[in-house]
Amino acid sequence: MSDNPPAGPVDQTAFRKLMGLFATGVCVISFSKEGEAGISGMTVNSLVSVSLDPMLVCWSLQNSASQYEEYLEAEEFAISILADDQQALARRYAARGDTALSSADFSRTKRGLPVIRDALATIECKRWAAYPAGDHTMILGEVQAMEAPGSDVELRALGFFGGRFLTIGA
Repeated sequence: MSDNPPAGPVDQTAFRKLMGLFATGVCVISFSKEGEAGISGMTVNSLVSVSLDPMLVCWSLQNSASQYEEYLEAEEFAISILADDQQALARRYAARGDTALSSADFSRTKRGLPVIRDALATIECKRWAAYPAGDHTMILGEVQAMEAPGSDVELRALGFFGGRFLTIGA
C-alpha cells in the first residue's frame, strides 16, 4: 500500500495553463482537396517526431475543428514549420471558421502539396494512422519528402510559450 493519498480531480484550466509552460514550435498543417479551391491550413503546436524507421510524425486534431472530417480523411498533408516572422499567418490559420489558404500564403511542392511560402522547413506526409484521444484525434503521417535550410543559415523559428508567440533560435 502507498502512503500517498489518491489524487483529486485535476482542473482543466489549471492543466491547460501548466501545459502552456512547455515551449513548442508552431506549424501549419495543410492539404489540398478539389484543386485550388480546396486548399486548407490549420495552425498547430502539437507536432512531434514519433519514429525514424519508418519516419513518422504526429499532430493532434481537435475533434470540434471546422474541417475535422476533411483533415481526418486527407490521404496526404504537408507541415510547414513557421519562421519567427510568420506570426500573422499562425494567427490567421489558428482562427476558427474559414481555413482556406490564401494564394498569397502558399506555394506547391514538387509533389503538389500546398505549403506556407517562406516557411522555415516543410514536411510532406502520407497519412499512416489516426487514433482517437479524448477531445482530439492523433494523426500520424509517414514522411514522404522534406525541405529544410542548410546548416549555415541563421535560423529563427516561431515558438509558443505561456500563451504567447516567441522567437526560438539565434
